[in-house]
Amino acid sequence: MTTIVVKYGGSVADSDPGLLAEIAEHVARGVRIVIVHGGGPEVTKWLARLGHQATFVQGQRVTDEQTLTVAEMVLSGSVGKRIVRMLNRFGAKAAGISGEDGNLLQVTPYDQEALGFVGRIVQVNLGVVRALLAAGYVPVIAPLGLDADQQVYNINADLAAGAIAAELRADALVLATDVEGVKENPGSPSVIRQLSWEQAQGMIASGSANGGMIPKLEAALATLTGGTKAAHIVDGRRSGVLSGVLCGDPSGTTIVAQILAGEGGVSYA
Repeated sequence: MTTIVVKYGGSVADSDPGLLAEIAEHVARGVRIVIVHGGGPEVTKWLARLGHQATFVQGQRVTDEQTLTVAEMVLSGSVGKRIVRMLNRFGAKAAGISGEDGNLLQVTPYDQEALGFVGRIVQVNLGVVRALLAAGYVPVIAPLGLDADQQVYNINADLAAGAIAAELRADALVLATDVEGVKENPGSPSVIRQLSWEQAQGMIASGSANGGMIPKLEAALATLTGGTKAAHIVDGRRSGVLSGVLCGDPSGTTIVAQILAGEGGVSYA
């Protein structure tokens, strides 16, 4: 049975829910799908209402105590439950949880001085996810985690999705966002269709990847290291993006462990 982890970006969630309808369609056909969702735009909106300025370092949100409180409320509450309701409406059974549930995501501070309460994942415990999948549910996961003292931390949703996909030995990681894919630099007119592990790592090291693309590429590297066939960075606002991935004709950028001459798209049949 094909297993896919989809990172459903907050920017995608604010647009037409077509990707959720497509997810429900493929679940009905027997594909196992786990969703890890973002919610950055809504977190930023709520912080602005409180007069709090959002700050980012290399694509990750600086999270002080007030930001953490808002992030937990928005991600585990309004955003996650809205996704669950939409999936239910499209006919898929869905259950909203967070990385706190069942100690799913155990973390240490990513960089306490620079980022505050942002977690680096050190262990993924899939018990609750496997139980939901076995019962026919789509797990909808908010990217939050706990340290050894049960302190909650915000986690970048791309990195959470990559870690879960790696531990689940998923067939594919799909990072659905509001850009077409990876480009040589932000001003480049065309998308890079395929990258190897080494090329993706090189883009991070050279600085040609910046902002929110850094954690996306880091998530791709992590999940490929864990044995996932490929990671796909796609524009989740476009129709048919998940079907394209599953039929071996993906849009956006595909990251694979090694590019082989003459080889076509990755097959998940």
